[in-house]
Amino acid sequence: MTKENEERRHRARIIKSIRSADHSLRERYPVLNHQDAIGLGITLVSAMGMVIMSVAYLRGWISAWVAVPANAFLASLLHEVEHDLMHELYFRHSRWVQNIMYGIVWTFRGNTLSPWARKSLHLNHHKASGRPDDVEERLIGNGMPMGWQRLLTMLDQPLSLVINMRRMWRDAPQIFHVRRLLVGSFPVQFVFQNLWYGFVGSTISLAGVQVLSALQLPVYTLPSWLTSFHESLTPIAVIWLLPNFIRQASLQIMSSSMHYYGNVEGVTQQTQILTAWYLLPLQIFCCNFGSTHSIHHFVVNQPFYLRQLVASAVHPVMKDCGILENDISSNSRANSFLASPAQS
Repeated sequence: MTKENEERRHRARIIKSIRSADHSLRERYPVLNHQDAIGLGITLVSAMGMVIMSVAYLRGWISAWVAVPANAFLASLLHEVEHDLMHELYFRHSRWVQNIMYGIVWTFRGNTLSPWARKSLHLNHHKASGRPDDVEERLIGNGMPMGWQRLLTMLDQPLSLVINMRRMWRDAPQIFHVRRLLVGSFPVQFVFQNLWYGFVGSTISLAGVQVLSALQLPVYTLPSWLTSFHESLTPIAVIWLLPNFIRQASLQIMSSSMHYYGNVEGVTQQTQILTAWYLLPLQIFCCNFGSTHSIHHFVVNQPFYLRQLVASAVHPVMKDCGILENDISSNSRANSFLASPAQS
């Protein structure tokens, strides 16, 4: 059997297992067939949950240690809703409802490109996964050798754009449009990033003064406005900036690690399954992305919550068909696909 035929057979078997598990769940729980209502419900409940947690923190009812992870988790649900919307899984025939949902998820997350602008990049990702013109994944570090540039790429989108601009112009000139990305950042991401850099910069400055003071070294007096600026930003950081930084970092570290780049021949070599126990802190804030995203590459028209529900039934079939699991060493080889992790 040729490699192409084997790939086709494995792909068909995995798709069949996903659709079968999905069909069984929908038959057993008919409520799952109300997909539009579920998507809208998750959007509204998650957004309202973030509002409630934020008000609770601002009123002193809960600490930042509760508000930050809670909002990060809720924001991760909104990200999954946005992703499903890009695949037309909710309100396919009601564009105005989709636009309202897009507006909600973008506003509450903040540090992402406009979903309207990001949609074309994401759909291209499914066509070009593992190739040089997969702009979406390469802009979050996939295919880069480990080092400080990849770390910055995974953690900060504006810096990623600067670091990868020349590569993207070279490898994907028809898809990579800087002007479109910059326009797509207004106004939400533009506001978020400026507030974030302001908070990080003022935090580092104040921390530096405290360290110098503790070491009894000469300390330069910071202007009073910087302290006031930091104090005014802290509540915003707790309810919006920090939760979304954690959510985005968790997602991008997981995504850039579980997608392969180079030597990819077919869907069965585009992704791996990440289930290692030590990844749980990241999985919590990206909706178990590392474990379930591979399923999406085979069946794109399945809502994220159903991917979670079918995973236990589908994973054994995927692994039997050659989908790798916990190939952590892929990062050390810039995500290049190997038939077996042992080869590395």
